[in-house]
Amino acid sequence: MKKILISLIAFLFLFSCAKKDNGKVLVSIDNDTITLEEFNKELDKIPMNMKMLVATQSGKKTYLDRLIMKKLLLREAAKNNVENEKDFQNRLADIKDQLLIESLLKKKIAADAQLTDDDLKKYYDANKEKFKKEKEINTRHILLKTDEEAKQVMERLQKGEDFVELAKKYSIDPNAKASGGEIGFHPKGTLLPEYEAAAFKLTKVGQIAGPVKSQFGYHIIRLEGAKPPAYVPFNEVKDFIRQQLIQEKQKELLEKYIDDLKKAAKITINEELLKEEKPAEPEKQEKAEKQEAPEKTEKPKAPEKQEAPPAKK
Repeated sequence: MKKILISLIAFLFLFSCAKKDNGKVLVSIDNDTITLEEFNKELDKIPMNMKMLVATQSGKKTYLDRLIMKKLLLREAAKNNVENEKDFQNRLADIKDQLLIESLLKKKIAADAQLTDDDLKKYYDANKEKFKKEKEINTRHILLKTDEEAKQVMERLQKGEDFVELAKKYSIDPNAKASGGEIGFHPKGTLLPEYEAAAFKLTKVGQIAGPVKSQFGYHIIRLEGAKPPAYVPFNEVKDFIRQQLIQEKQKELLEKYIDDLKKAAKITINEELLKEEKPAEPEKQEKAEKQEAPEKTEKPKAPEKQEAPPAKK
């Protein structure tokens, strides 16, 4: 408990330092440094769904190691004058063009693709069948290696022994000891075909089916509960609908924007040039010429006499 408390205090202290002394040097690499401010700025760039990876002390240490590696590699790139190489400059120009286009479209299109909650609700009401959940069942099972073992357990169940306790004791499902064999709620199409066919025939909670053979062994199945078909609540799918509709709206806006730009510009295409073959590159053409032209012109020799293959016996 004392160790946990000390670790927690150290964790909080690290973050408090980030606010009070942002210029504090966190890492020294020869004459270079990484300050706490730099480190925290890098942490802020991490997507929200990845934040948990750096929430622990070990996670932050791993991320810091990556920053150190980044610094070292950038330093090596500078030493090797990579930035002035032609290939790098060409790729940099391509990336710059892409960023310019993305920034323009974000400015011109993204702002116009906003949707209100009323827009989302109208779509939900008009397409409600898309958000319908099929019937789901919750089952529990006991998995045995052989049919004979399964029949023996079935007999004990019929005599009134507890299903959960038998699952914990005899099931070869690795999760059975903790779950008592419970699988959880599933719709059709998400379980083993043999298992699912038998499970969905059960109509009453507590009803048992089996043994049912699958690739894993022999299952004894009990129905634990059922959920009838239902519509997913609007609030649960609102963000999904927003993302889908925004993508569709942005696509429409982009097509219109490009079309307007084309109409406003004078564009002339020389179709005849498109029909011309691409000229060979100088190096490839030179190699081809060398291969085609022999170094010396020799007098052709008469073909040597070849022996006939042996006749089949």
